[in-house]
Order: sequence, then structure tokens, then C-alpha cells
Amino acid sequence: MQKDKKEQLIVSSKSYKKSNELINAMGKGTALSQKLFAIGMQNITVDDTNNVVATIYGSELRKMFKSSSGSLYEHIEALCDRQIKGATIFDWNLLMKDKENGKIEAHQVVTDASFKNGTLTLRYNNSLTDKIVNLKKDYTVLSLSDTLSLKSVYSLRLYEMLKSAYDHKRYITKEAGVQVIEYNLTELKLELGVINSGGSKEIKNELGKDYPDYDKIDEIAEKLGQTKYKEYKIFNRNVLSKTKDELNLKTSLEVDYEPMKSGRKTVGIRFFVNKKDIISEKEKVVPANKDEILDELIDLMHDDFKLREIREIAETAEYDIEKVKKAYEYMQTYNTTIEVPIAFMKECIKNEYYLNKAKPKKAQNNSFMNFEQNNYDFDELEKLLVDN
Repeated sequence: MQKDKKEQLIVSSKSYKKSNELINAMGKGTALSQKLFAIGMQNITVDDTNNVVATIYGSELRKMFKSSSGSLYEHIEALCDRQIKGATIFDWNLLMKDKENGKIEAHQVVTDASFKNGTLTLRYNNSLTDKIVNLKKDYTVLSLSDTLSLKSVYSLRLYEMLKSAYDHKRYITKEAGVQVIEYNLTELKLELGVINSGGSKEIKNELGKDYPDYDKIDEIAEKLGQTKYKEYKIFNRNVLSKTKDELNLKTSLEVDYEPMKSGRKTVGIRFFVNKKDIISEKEKVVPANKDEILDELIDLMHDDFKLREIREIAETAEYDIEKVKKAYEYMQTYNTTIEVPIAFMKECIKNEYYLNKAKPKKAQNNSFMNFEQNNYDFDELEKLLVDN
């Protein structure tokens, strides 16, 4: 077995525990801080000050940064220095309710970082130690490969939230299949980090209540200038839709959603979440390099196909790039006008027409050659693969 395939299998077999309290805490963070947490949980200790210390070696950092050579210093500097990049790993902040003691707590998650001899060491807030290690209950098991595959911080947060809620509901109902999970719209924005407390005592006080007034929180956030994705249609287009597509493409979850309305106003989101069927060993090798294959196919085929069509073609070929290339070459040399190229490509891959240069049978009415081809906005869809 090739070395890269072995590494993919190793990553796909790894998982880590994360407390539901951390997962469902409100706050903000970066995609890299979430990924470093996932990797760091593979090798952690607790020091004499009760801080969790995660050690991440150079080989793991190179995989995450997709850097096969050269120094890792610049990557780490960008992670830690706001003057270089803006948001850093120290910007992972949580707002947590402590109902038992009637208070609400704010925590900076990563307190210290050091990089020496190619190894990154992260120290986490000791107030969170019991929520990171020795978890016995109220935790969710997350897939390392799922987490590392996601680019958007919103996708990472929603993956954790939906996986946690799905596992809990499945445990309660004792039934497999689709689970329904509902969020108030402002509550969802708070948990995704679109809205944060911004140092507002009013927001913190409201969140400390058993039944927060989310309309009031929304008004306070607007006064503080937190108007990003305020309109539902913009939040839907730039966050929910993109996140759903990324989760469905890259993780073990199948996700759909619909708005919950009060009159004409959207007040919440109802998610429909299921877990994908167990896949074969052959398919397990693929997901870790799915993005690279898709990027190469986009470069090759973007003149003839939309992004969603290229993805459909890749899935039909089970991301076997050679099959797609051969089918595409065969299509380009085909001596008859092809009315629906995507259908032609999929049939060509399924039936391996390119092996014997045989032409597909002439399509009959209502066959794949006659259905109406979907029209997609390539520029808009291409953004689905770009981090927000």
C-alpha cells in the first residue's frame, strides 16, 4: 500500500473526545484553533499548574499546513501574531453558562504557545481542564479526518454542534435515521460566533438567564455594530448554504435545513441530520485527498462544466481521477454533438466506454441525453470551497 494511502487510513481511524459544554459554548474562534485542538488531543498532558498541554509535532503540522518542505516558522508566527494575520489562536474565546452557581463565565481558551525544534506546544486555560481531559460523560466523539477536512470555521462549529445534538437525540430516542434539531436564529449566530458578547454586560446578563430574550440580544448586538449577516437571506447564502454543502461533501453527516418562521420573519433554523452509511475500505482511502483531486479536475474541466457538475462526475468515478480524465478525453474526441455533457460523462465512467472506444447507445426519449441541464453560477459555487 502506498505511503500516502496508509497515512489517510491512519487519520481516518482517529477520533477525539470533546465535552458538550465546550461544543455548545457561545463565543468565537478560528478554523486553525479548532483543528489544532483536534490534533493536539492526540498527545496531551496536564502540567503541575493543572493546565492541559498539547504537543503537536512537525510532521502533523506539515500535514495541516500542506507544507512538504521548508520552515514552519512563518506558519506558526502567523498563528500567534495579530500584527501579521489578524485573528490568531488566542482569539478562541468562550462564553459559558454556569447554571449551578448562577453565573456566566468568559474564557480565553489558549493561554500560551511555544514553538521549538519543529514542535508546537499549546497550553489551555486551567479553568477548562476538567472539560478537556478525563471525560466520563457529556462528551461527543468527533472524527479527526472530518475536522481537518473542513475549511470554514462555521462548518467546523456546526459539525461539532450537530454531531453532539445528533448523538444525544439518537441516545434518547434509541432510533437511527434522521434527527431534527432546532435553533433560535440569534442563538445559532451566537454559537457559531457570528454574534459575540463584545464585552457587553447586557448580553452576558441576558445569556445568564434560563430563558434569554434573543430579540433583545439581537438589538444590543446591532447597537454594538455587529451587523454581519444580519439579514437572513445573506446569512443563509453566505453561511448556512455553504456550510451545509461542505458538511455533506466532506463529513460523515448528511445535513439539510429549513427556516422556522413567525409570519414572514425567520426566527429559527430546523436542521435534519443523519449519519452516512458505513463506507467500504476502498472509499475510506479517498476523502483525505478529495479536495486535491477536485482542484485538479476543476483546472482540467472548468471550460466545459460547472463546479457542481465536476463534483458529481468525481463522485460517480469515486474520485478515481484517471477514470475521469479518460472519460473527458473520450468526450472531447467524440464525433457527434453531445447535448448533455455531464450525463454523457457519468454514463461513460459507469460503462467505461473509453476502454474500447465504443459509442454510447443512442438515447431514447426521456433518457439521460434529453433531460434539461441544470444551470449553475460557477463563481458563486466555487466559493463553497473557500474559507469565509
